[in-house]
Amino acid sequence: MIAEVLSIGTELLMGQVLNTNAQFLSRRLSALGVAQYHQSTVGDNPGRLKEAYETALSRSDIVITSGGLGPTGDDITKKVLADLLGEELVLNADAAAHVESFFKRMNRPMSKNNMNQALFTKDTMVLPNPNGTAPGAIVPCEKFGAGKVVIHLPGPPYEFEPMFDSSVAPYLQKRSGQTLVSRYLRIFGMGESTVDTLLRDLMDCPSPSLSPYCSIGEVQLRATVLSDTAETGAAELEPLIAEIRARLGDVIYAVEKTDKGSLAKTMVEKLLLKSMSVCTCESVTGGLTASEIVAIPGASKVFKGGLVTYCDEEKQRLAGVSRETLERYGAVSKACALGMALGAREKCGADIAISFTGCAGPDSDERDTPIGLTFIGLATPEGAEVHEFKFSGSRQRIRMLACLNGLNQIRLYLERRL
Repeated sequence: MIAEVLSIGTELLMGQVLNTNAQFLSRRLSALGVAQYHQSTVGDNPGRLKEAYETALSRSDIVITSGGLGPTGDDITKKVLADLLGEELVLNADAAAHVESFFKRMNRPMSKNNMNQALFTKDTMVLPNPNGTAPGAIVPCEKFGAGKVVIHLPGPPYEFEPMFDSSVAPYLQKRSGQTLVSRYLRIFGMGESTVDTLLRDLMDCPSPSLSPYCSIGEVQLRATVLSDTAETGAAELEPLIAEIRARLGDVIYAVEKTDKGSLAKTMVEKLLLKSMSVCTCESVTGGLTASEIVAIPGASKVFKGGLVTYCDEEKQRLAGVSRETLERYGAVSKACALGMALGAREKCGADIAISFTGCAGPDSDERDTPIGLTFIGLATPEGAEVHEFKFSGSRQRIRMLACLNGLNQIRLYLERRL
């Protein structure tokens, strides 16, 4: 099965909107074992959209569109395809009822043109959209070849992603006749090139397949196999995952069934398992770490609170760092990070405290501290320690790397106790 992604919207071409839908689709299609050789973006122009449809359908079995399903005149996605197929758009009763009920539920008046969202060709399979007014659609395109379809999805990601997962992914799996089983191995503390060197022979194997993905500070591996059942597929992946663990060690912080894991999620899960609590004391990260923690469901059971001590006065007042420490060693120092961690743990009454102080740039401080120099303190029932890091990149990248390394320090400490 070959799929092609067709993103529709002049705002995408002009750079006004980031095309996250294409990235999402690429990852989901790959995980489903669906080949993808082309992606296209086209503006809200009937002639160019018609040409894009013809090209895509000439070389792909499935074309997945995003955008252009709204009620206004520039929402031409369905109309252009219907004209290309020589068919009429007619009112779908179920879709019309959905649109009407959505506006009633939101207690908003409905304009007449909203019924445009309920127009489909007669042989279309309509896809429900519980998060918006525009239903999706799977449109047969037998004119271009047996089994060819166009799948219309709405543009907003909060509508697009759930519709793909709930309606499109099962449809594609049913067409393939097999179950695709994946496991996501999340890695922190080892670079992509090292991971590649250590696992290259495993990545070269066709099945189970092993593919790397990178983000700030992390590498993610996706292990995938096509199998008759989910249980058989999971069993087939176990030896591969065991071999990867043996080669990489404790840099693997999670093995998940989805790609929704994170260091914060793993840390919260381990804190819950140990019935321990944590607090933060942040300077360079400015509350970023606390935000990452509280984004995880269940964090309220383990997170005591966070101090943001961005200036020296607040380091003294809130965290209890001595004036002598700040004058002698400076705010960006091992001594200051140690004092922040110990003070926060005492003040918040947490089992574990993590502290961050550093220089994120773009300018240095009055002591000419190197940009990227960061100290992370960790205070626990067994004592306290400070780790020094030298990060590089933009201000935001340095702050995020500091946050992730702090979460990882807590994760490693908890694993030593498990």
